[in-house]
Formats: sequence, C-alpha cells, structure tokens
Amino acid sequence: MGKAKEPYWTYVKTIIKEYPDLKKKLAVPLEQRVTSFIGLDGGKNGLISDPTQACVIHDLPPREQRKLEAIEGAIQKTKKQHPEDAELRLKVISLVYWKKSHTIEGAAMKVPCHRNVAGNWQGEFIRLVADELDLV
Repeated sequence: MGKAKEPYWTYVKTIIKEYPDLKKKLAVPLEQRVTSFIGLDGGKNGLISDPTQACVIHDLPPREQRKLEAIEGAIQKTKKQHPEDAELRLKVISLVYWKKSHTIEGAAMKVPCHRNVAGNWQGEFIRLVADELDLV
C-alpha cells in the first residue's frame, strides 16, 4: 500500500491545474471606464475616467494572485534547486497539469525518465507549491 498523502495534496494539485487559466486572466487588461465628454466642437469624445488605472491594466483578485505567485515561486525554486534537470521536471508538470495531455507514466515516457522519477518530481513540485501557500 502506498504512503498516505498530505491533507493538502488534492487541493494543491487543483491549484497547479489552474495555472494556465490564471496566466490568461492576468494577461487580460482591466476594462477601463470611459466618460462621455462633449468637446468644444459639439462632438462626443470618450475619455478614460481614471488615467491612473490606465497604468495598472492587469489585475487578479487576491486569492487568485496568491495561487499564481505560489506556482511561479515553485517554478523558480525548481529552477534554482535543480538547474541540471529543471526543464525536464517542469515538462512533466506541464504535460500532466497544464496541458493535461499525459498521465505521469506518459509524461515520464515523453521526457524520458522512469515513472518513479517523474512521480518524485511531481511530489516535490506539489510540496513546493504547498510551502509557497504556507500549507506545510
């Protein structure tokens, strides 16, 4: 029988799967409110009601921002802690969680590495994200 997973395990896996959607949401500019303004020539010109907002065009709600930052922190830690194989580790995560095109076994064959190695990489990444979220 396999060893028991931490209570946060399933929750963190769900967060990791959200990463591509969070990145897409962050890339979408905020909708800017436009005022109606009648110019001196009598024509209507829309002006941005808050020019400062034009500088801050991307935003996520705090909870989603925290998830995004946790995953990006785990990506950076993976690159720093494992410079020799970080690309392969992240490819496994990408195939399984972000592209959702492979199982761990399939991702291991694609990389290539042993299934147990890919499983260990996955587990370490999940723990890194959990650590970034202060769950461990």
